[in-house]
Amino acid sequence: MERRIVFLMLLPLIMFVTSSCNKTAVENKNSIDNLKAPDGFTFNTTHSVSVSLEMPASINFSKYRSRFNIYTAAPDDGGKLIYSGSFNTLGHFKGSVKIPTSLKSIYVSTIAGAKTIAIENSSFKEGGVVVNFGEGYGSLPPDSISTQKTIENNTTSNKTTYSQSFSNTNVIGNGDFETNDFGHINWWSSPHPVDNRWYITTHYAPGEWFDESGNHVIRTPYANGRYAGGFSQMINVNPNDIVTFSCDIKATTNAHGLRSWLFLIPKDAAGNAITYIEYEYTPPPTTWTTKQIVGTMPAGTVTCQVLMWAHDLLANQSVMFDNVVVTISGNDTDGDGVDDDNDDYPNDPDRAFNVYYPNETDWGTLAYEDLWPGKGDYDFNDLILDYHFKSILNAQNELVEFFIDYSVRAVGASLENGFGFMLGGDPSNVASVTGTNISENYINLNPNGTEQGQANTVIIVFDNAFNMINPSGSTFINTKPDVPYVDPDTNQLHVLYNNPLASNVTGSAPYNPFLILNKTRNQEVHLAGNPPTNLADQSLFGTWADDSNPVTGKYYQTVNNLPWALDLPVSFDYPVEQVEIINAYNHFVEWAESGGSVYTDWYEDNTGYRVDENIYTPPATK
Repeated sequence: MERRIVFLMLLPLIMFVTSSCNKTAVENKNSIDNLKAPDGFTFNTTHSVSVSLEMPASINFSKYRSRFNIYTAAPDDGGKLIYSGSFNTLGHFKGSVKIPTSLKSIYVSTIAGAKTIAIENSSFKEGGVVVNFGEGYGSLPPDSISTQKTIENNTTSNKTTYSQSFSNTNVIGNGDFETNDFGHINWWSSPHPVDNRWYITTHYAPGEWFDESGNHVIRTPYANGRYAGGFSQMINVNPNDIVTFSCDIKATTNAHGLRSWLFLIPKDAAGNAITYIEYEYTPPPTTWTTKQIVGTMPAGTVTCQVLMWAHDLLANQSVMFDNVVVTISGNDTDGDGVDDDNDDYPNDPDRAFNVYYPNETDWGTLAYEDLWPGKGDYDFNDLILDYHFKSILNAQNELVEFFIDYSVRAVGASLENGFGFMLGGDPSNVASVTGTNISENYINLNPNGTEQGQANTVIIVFDNAFNMINPSGSTFINTKPDVPYVDPDTNQLHVLYNNPLASNVTGSAPYNPFLILNKTRNQEVHLAGNPPTNLADQSLFGTWADDSNPVTGKYYQTVNNLPWALDLPVSFDYPVEQVEIINAYNHFVEWAESGGSVYTDWYEDNTGYRVDENIYTPPATK
């Protein structure tokens, strides 16, 4: 009886919505009514992956916080920046990064090197990404490693391959070995000056300057059958400097008897070694591979010995070295612990890093159906909103402020819908909100620009989508091919905090976005699984097609678990008017019915993924 009373009360609205949408029926080859998604699946195209990073103990983080970057792939392979941050005083970072579920790996870059990390399907549930950049570091001098040990223990290493990620000014001389100008010393511990020259040990036999197909390198003596030695250069440093040493290493064969190390050896004014920072790469790779170590110079350090060391126990093979880069941590003008070269705001102690979503260059899309709690037509174009977040963090990885560039690309209905989002945190901690478009007299704001009556921070971006895009001469804007196209405008919202907040308080972009239905403030449409704000009328839950149940945490889904909104980590190519999404994207059904385990990239423009004639295409791109 209660459902019938609610239905009768809302019947005028149904009639209004149906007539105001004024959609002409089209034939859909398949019906979304036949789709049933698994319970608990909320149609997410992204997930938050836990990331735990640990730096080498050779770095002292009591003063210097350093920086790491996370990319979608290695930058040289077209990877895009998605997150930046710093380590705590113990050299650790633990947090989460939101990435597309279709992304199978991320690239983590630090001063201790970089690595591509595979993202398993279950990694976000079972500890996520864990990387120890300090694994395998040692503190033994070259003398402690015997040639006999090499013969006995020369087995394949499972150590991680790291590559250089950050560099300031290279302080090493002749790092590419193109100049044939070398000194000679008997052993690694023999004194030699700071003069930008390499010194080759001669105790067993001298290493060689070698021309490898026009590229000059240095290598262990090729003909000798028993060799331990290396190549050394001294640099001037100061206590607390962080020195990063990388070079390319390659073995001529994968034969037994080859071992290689990188050493940083801080020395006092008398030339005595204070400590040893070393990493063994054994067996050396047979293709050129960049290896790297890093360490903080201890008290009393005046110079640092940069040493490439190798054991070569068989004749007619060599370990080769090339492209040595040694950098020293630079100035920290603002004193926030992040050196100027790695600080996005080197003169501002309150700001350090830019963090982007979906990534540094790409935009995401929110796509809505607006007949909730009634069933929509599932073309997901009643509102198409593109967005790009830039969040600014301080050196403690706390949120200081954020900017949202946004654009209403399409309005596929005549309802005058508003749009906002909710994020964690006390709204009184917001200093200001600028860039909103509020003019319809149904939104009540606090002086700082947040919405009144909310326990969490709620930002209303605009209160009428039609005010955010020029008219098309029709109630439909950019959803019907026979209606003139309208160029969308780009707008920017800015939110500034009084006191920075940790991400576990605010949540992550795009937070909890929602539609406000037809200027009726208490009627909201959220992404599946997201709760409403304090101002929503929760008596509408469980009415009409809605099957929300706050007790179980189910929100804004039908009995078949279909949603009224989608969030895509790309600028989404949406269906034309009244074409169900399953008739525009061939693998949407498989993705949904699998609970998101297959075709995680269903929205991409891959061969066989789309029905092109059912996807709206702006005239300029046809």
